[in-house]
Amino acid sequence: MNLRHALYTLTATLLLSAAGCKHESAQLSVDLSQKFDGQQIELMNYLDSTVIARATVENGHAGFILSPGDSLHLPLLTAVIIDGRIRAFYVAEPGKALLTDSMNVASGTPDNDRFALLMTRLDSIEDTDDMASYVRFAEQAYNDNLDSPLRDYFGIEWLKYADPQRVDSLLETAPDDFRNSRRALHYENFARLRSNTSPGRKYVDFAGEAADGKPMKLSDLVKPGRYTLVDFWASWCPYCIKELPDMARLYESWNGRGLDIIGVAVRDKTADTQGAVAKYGISWPVVYNTQRTPYDLYGFTGIPHHMLIGPDGTILSRGESLAQIEQMLEQTIKSEE
Repeated sequence: MNLRHALYTLTATLLLSAAGCKHESAQLSVDLSQKFDGQQIELMNYLDSTVIARATVENGHAGFILSPGDSLHLPLLTAVIIDGRIRAFYVAEPGKALLTDSMNVASGTPDNDRFALLMTRLDSIEDTDDMASYVRFAEQAYNDNLDSPLRDYFGIEWLKYADPQRVDSLLETAPDDFRNSRRALHYENFARLRSNTSPGRKYVDFAGEAADGKPMKLSDLVKPGRYTLVDFWASWCPYCIKELPDMARLYESWNGRGLDIIGVAVRDKTADTQGAVAKYGISWPVVYNTQRTPYDLYGFTGIPHHMLIGPDGTILSRGESLAQIEQMLEQTIKSEE
């Protein structure tokens, strides 16, 4: 069957023919480049991470027909997984939707089109490095979509980055299916971790490796009496790589005035980290091979993530941009000179 003209048929337990229930079925056509041929696409329930359907890419195409039943309730927010990674999102709702490899949200049905518009606005805020505005937008989008699956995405984004002190109040009034979901519970715990490592608290030590594979702790590099900027990053993170020139300028400007920078490689292979260090000329020390440990101690969910530590080991800031950190340095180090 040529998938340019027909949707790929999946398991009979999940999928029904379009002719049998057009008025109820959610139909998604996936149009990719042929480099994806042979790869499996999974639709995963966003809130509980269960896979609800699979298809294999053939001739650059795959398709899904989902119909409501005892184990599947529509509308439903799903993550589109390719090669084990979330590549896009799809709101499974009645109607025909399209997804291409240049889109991060499917299009063609009301909730998907609204989702795409909100995501564009959220991305534009993210590009400004204004985390406070990002959190406010996510919270507003959550409240504006309480009767829509879009609630799930923006509610989780809010939980990821919100002030930990406000998380309980949001969850107290959240619908049960959201509040008790696997993903919400996960990020509720991360909020607790952020609270335990918030500004004013002592930094939490952890172990990694030096470039030669020998054991190394963060505390081996944090020097009492100096300010320390910890940059959680990875070689595969484009935003981390993009800001390296600004990080280098910050290091050059402030290293002689009391600031050290430490790179902490997360979820990265040592060889890949070493390659990035050499390629981009990173001159500050790096802790290698920490994998997910910093996430599970500090409760952050995305990188790059910056943490500024004071001379006495107290955390001064978390999750701020390099521009915000430099402003803080201007107010602290400069006043001490």
